[in-house]
Amino acid sequence: MNKEASINKQHYFDRKYLKKERMYSFVEQIEIVKKFVDEKDSILEIGKGNGFVSSFLHDYLGYETVKTVDVNKDLEPDFVDDIIEPKELTENSFDVITCYEVLEHMPFEKSVIAVQNMVKIARKYVLISVPDMRYFISMRATVFGTLPIMLGKLFSTRRFRNPNKKFGDDHFWEVGYETNDVKYSGEFVRTNLFKNMNVVVDQRDIAVPWHHYYVVKI
Repeated sequence: MNKEASINKQHYFDRKYLKKERMYSFVEQIEIVKKFVDEKDSILEIGKGNGFVSSFLHDYLGYETVKTVDVNKDLEPDFVDDIIEPKELTENSFDVITCYEVLEHMPFEKSVIAVQNMVKIARKYVLISVPDMRYFISMRATVFGTLPIMLGKLFSTRRFRNPNKKFGDDHFWEVGYETNDVKYSGEFVRTNLFKNMNVVVDQRDIAVPWHHYYVVKI
């Protein structure tokens, strides 16, 4: 059985799950939608989780059609389906697909198939985020009148993964992860996950640097 299909619903409402970094991520996911999606566009969210993002888009931002799909029926998605082998989802059936922090939960070769299927289903855009475990440093400058510029550093905590935590327990891959056979570099992921696709956004979120965002224009 797919492990994701059997996760207890309460997991997505647990305090440990809803930490501030995850809430920051929800905000960035919503901001990406606001930038690329019109209110009348239909949206399909792959991986419902606790439903925060889809509910916020529909209930507070006025997006008219927001549907969810998940392999876990206990999450009560609009569609119980698997993006690897979709049965209910048909080609060109939604304007936009969002798939945030989902692909790393499957082997990379299946992630490639999943993205290919998303592109078939979407009419305009596919919005994706995956973990990025590489070091991240950003320089922030603040000027107080004539005082010297103050500089600060922001490091990605995802880089400091617990060495005892094995990939495959929850994540099969992340940007920056290396095995004896494959290095999932930024270039490798973009080249192989989005082969022959029009990627218009390829960036990390400064506030949550362990998440990497991609936007594919159909």
